[in-house]
Amino acid sequence: MTEAPSRPVTPLAYSLVIPAYELPDELDRTLAGVAAQTRPPREVIVVDSSAHERCRPVAERWQARLPLRYESTTERSAAVQRNRGAQFIDPATSPLVGFMDDDITLYPETCARVAEVFDADPRGETGGIAVRIDEITRPEPSRLAWWYYRIQAGYADRTYGGRLFGPAINCLPCYTETEGDLIPSEWLNSGCVFYRTDVFLRELFPRFEGYSFMEDVHLSARIARTHRLYFHKTARCQHRDGAVTRPRDFRAIARMRIRNQRLVAREVLGLRGPVFEAKLLLHKLFASVSVLRGRAPRWREELLGTWT
Repeated sequence: MTEAPSRPVTPLAYSLVIPAYELPDELDRTLAGVAAQTRPPREVIVVDSSAHERCRPVAERWQARLPLRYESTTERSAAVQRNRGAQFIDPATSPLVGFMDDDITLYPETCARVAEVFDADPRGETGGIAVRIDEITRPEPSRLAWWYYRIQAGYADRTYGGRLFGPAINCLPCYTETEGDLIPSEWLNSGCVFYRTDVFLRELFPRFEGYSFMEDVHLSARIARTHRLYFHKTARCQHRDGAVTRPRDFRAIARMRIRNQRLVAREVLGLRGPVFEAKLLLHKLFASVSVLRGRAPRWREELLGTWT
C-alpha cells in the first residue's frame, strides 16, 4: 500500500508586543533585532508608558521597515501594557503572539525556531514557548538547594527546572533536562515568550503594577491547565538589562515579590492555610540567607522588603 503524502506544514503568522518605558536607545536595538528576523512578524505593537513619550520617534523611524503600530499609555505596568497591545491582534490573521521586553536582542532565526514548533502542532496542544535568554543561567541545584526544593515540592526531581511548587516557587530550567530542543514546563517567563493568540486572549496577564513581578507565572500557569508549555533550548536571545539604568526601589521590589508570590499561590495554585503560611515563611528565610550570602548592592533594602 502506498503511503499517503504528508500534508505540507502551513506557517503560522505571528505578531509581537513590546512594552516600552524610558529606554529609547534600548528600544532601537530591540527593533533592529526584530527587523533582522528570517521569518518576519505580521505586526509589531509598541506600547509605551514613558512620561514624555521618548520612545515615540524611535518607533516612528522603524515604521518604514516594520509593520509597526505605536500606542502610548499612562499605565506603567509591563503586564497591563502587554494586555493592551494584544487587544489589537486578530487571532484569525495572527494565530501566534509574542511578547518581548524593550531590552531584548533576537538572533535572526529566533522567531522562526519558535514558530516552527507551533507549525508542527496542528492539534494546537502547545500553548506557549519561552525563548532561552543567554544571560540567565541556572546551574543544577546544590545538595542543600535540592533538599530545600524537595521539602517545598513534596516530590523529587533532578533539577526542578520548569517546575512550579510549594508557595509558588518557580525554577528556570538548567537546559540539561532533556536531549531535545523542548523542555516541558509548568510556567514560562516573559522576557521573550510566544503563545497561541486565542489562548492568551482567554487568560491575559494579571493587572500587576509597575515591575509586575511574577505576572508571567500567574498567566502561564493558568495556560498550563489546558495546554503544554516549553522552554526552547536553541531559540535564543540576549537580555541587555536596560532596567539597571532605571531608578529602582529595592525594598519595594522585594516586598512586591512576596506579595505577588502569595497571589500566585492563592489565585492560581489554590494554596492557603497554615501549611501554606509555614512554607512561605520557610521560603522567606531561605531567600534571606541568599541575600545575606550574596551581599549585593542595596542588600539591606532587599532584606527589609522581604519581611515588610
